[in-house]
Amino acid sequence: MSISNNKKYQYFLFFILSISTLFNGGNSNLFIQLNFVLLGILFLQCKKNKNYNLHLRNFLKKNNLSLIFYFLFIIYLLLQIVPLPIEFLKFMALEKYNILNSLNINIKYSSISLSYSDSFFQILNYLSIILIIFILKMIFFSERHKRRLYIFLSFLGFLSSLVAVMLYLLGNPEILFFKNEFYKDSSTGFFINRTVFSIFLLFCFLSSIELLKNFRHINSNSEKNLFFDRIYIRLFLMFITIGIITSFSRIGNFLLLFT
Repeated sequence: MSISNNKKYQYFLFFILSISTLFNGGNSNLFIQLNFVLLGILFLQCKKNKNYNLHLRNFLKKNNLSLIFYFLFIIYLLLQIVPLPIEFLKFMALEKYNILNSLNINIKYSSISLSYSDSFFQILNYLSIILIIFILKMIFFSERHKRRLYIFLSFLGFLSSLVAVMLYLLGNPEILFFKNEFYKDSSTGFFINRTVFSIFLLFCFLSSIELLKNFRHINSNSEKNLFFDRIYIRLFLMFITIGIITSFSRIGNFLLLFT
């Protein structure tokens, strides 16, 4: 049985998100580059399809204002790494200006950022986020597609929280390249920041809630399968909730309570 291109693109996106989650939440310079390249390839492939382009144009029209603010934010980040006359730093980055003066080095131009490479990779990270949003709007256009996405996020959140809680109970030991140097007393799993981890799990939590809501409106001959699906999703919800709580992130727990 042949698989449609749409399903191939969806599974490829699932693969990218899984890899990004596995390797420190994608927050390392090497994997930020890898994620951006893979997402860029997928986006360009989707752009070849006329129907996908139509979905994307509709999304852009409905969210003009939000996208303008987003790209203004990207421009602001780009200004952090652009070499500027040293006099400009007196007003835009006084601490950087004082550091350069204390070094007694004759420098005429310098960027606002203290680390050009890290700032550049974070820009790539934010561009990857908007690429994910564009791709989601292009290839997940039917209710069946959205349900597939919700199931994936729910399952991914369950696995991430399960591993995170297990590592937390073991004292967050260092395993191969998985290191937790700053949050030994919190569940972070594969992520290096507990707040980012809790926000990620919150998206998975909302996906699970949306699934349970949608199950009520599905007319299926296989009511038995739906019954077991509801059990699985509730199990995923339980572990995701435990993962958010044991992250001990104030923002994450507040948003969970608010949700």
